[in-house]
Amino acid sequence: MQYVQSITGVLSDHLGWHRARLKFMARFTSALLKLTTANLREIAVALKAGVKEESNYRRIRRFLSNYEMDFTALGRLLTRLLPQKSPYKVILDRTEWHFGDTPVNVLMVGVAHKGVAFPVSWTVLPEEGSSSTDDQCRVLRRFFDVVAPSDIEVVVADREFISTAWLRWLQDREIPFAIRLRSDRRIGRTPEGSSLPARILARPLAVGEEKVLEGARHLSGTDGEPVEVRVAMRRIASTSQGTNSQETKDQFLILATWRIDPEKATTLYQKRWEIEPMFAALKSRGYNLEETHLTAPERIGRLIGLLALAFAWTHIVGEKRAHRDGPPRKKSHGRRQRSLFRYGLDWLRGILTTPEPQPSAFFDCLRGLRSPTAFLSCT
Repeated sequence: MQYVQSITGVLSDHLGWHRARLKFMARFTSALLKLTTANLREIAVALKAGVKEESNYRRIRRFLSNYEMDFTALGRLLTRLLPQKSPYKVILDRTEWHFGDTPVNVLMVGVAHKGVAFPVSWTVLPEEGSSSTDDQCRVLRRFFDVVAPSDIEVVVADREFISTAWLRWLQDREIPFAIRLRSDRRIGRTPEGSSLPARILARPLAVGEEKVLEGARHLSGTDGEPVEVRVAMRRIASTSQGTNSQETKDQFLILATWRIDPEKATTLYQKRWEIEPMFAALKSRGYNLEETHLTAPERIGRLIGLLALAFAWTHIVGEKRAHRDGPPRKKSHGRRQRSLFRYGLDWLRGILTTPEPQPSAFFDCLRGLRSPTAFLSCT
């Protein structure tokens, strides 16, 4: 396969793992970019020319089953590929799908960058449904092996991540946060005093209006003592019609904040949505992770590592292409025809699938994997 040695050399400079493993990663990345699918049977067809498909398939399975991937080293590489400096806006979220009746449940930590999140650490949960406080702490600890807590501007997360034990865990490590609360979460002025559902406090707001509750507030919970936070809120929808004036589920954006300016909380929280395009890129709008047919958590975790590396490289190439050739065209509704990720993916696919070699174009893209800051600064 063309260019495998060159990709292997760059990975060796970054990771220093066994060369045979790095060469496999280079072959897998090249096949993934060509085929845009994580279906292992299809990857096996393109993994290594002159080798039987079944042999390639067994090699892929062995890597995903047995290789002790150093996720800390990989996370450091993914962070180096992030073309920005700290402090970072960190997003925590979860994505889930099913293969048949078997759930695949991934808890992910990413860093916001230009409308998308770069994946840095993740854990694959053994069961479907919401993550626990232990799960959330575990994936953040893995992230802290790569990024120091002092390099975090804010952690943002949605209403799954609201236990008092979790919020206190962040406070103990002096991690700033803006976490969305459910509208029925009870908020009090003192730990022992009376409390009200958050929606009662937000109800006087007009659509689009914001306010920050005066002074510290206390969130009660079933998993520990109340936790002290500042609370910012915004009405984002009008009262639903035909429901006897009951609030709609998403009528309010209510945020528990700590160690950030609460007046800026709703703006910071908008970064949470940047993890959704990344999930889409790994899944249906890019590498089709759901087509893998794997369900074992440790194998899914290694596969995500391979896809995360390809995602970072692809997005960097898309940024460079946008600088050089102009951004993707806008549609009539004002949104871009393609994301920067897709812009880069289409460019790399064109290079790798064209019968005539394009070494100049390929090695230009490879500079993005070697040194993304220098690569993007030459625009």
